[in-house]
Amino acid sequence: MTPETHDAVLYFSKTWGAVYLFVVFVLAALWIYWPSRKPIYEVARQSPLSNEDIQQ
Repeated sequence: MTPETHDAVLYFSKTWGAVYLFVVFVLAALWIYWPSRKPIYEVARQSPLSNEDIQQ
């Protein structure tokens, strides 16, 4: 690989890689905080506090 090609690939990965990761982050945040998904996360939030699974 020539130095020019390496520099071009490095530039592409730094710019568009950052954009790609930002888009993935925004989509994940929207997925988590979407209002219709709140009941699912409410159940998950309470599950560690539940005593029904503890065998004594």
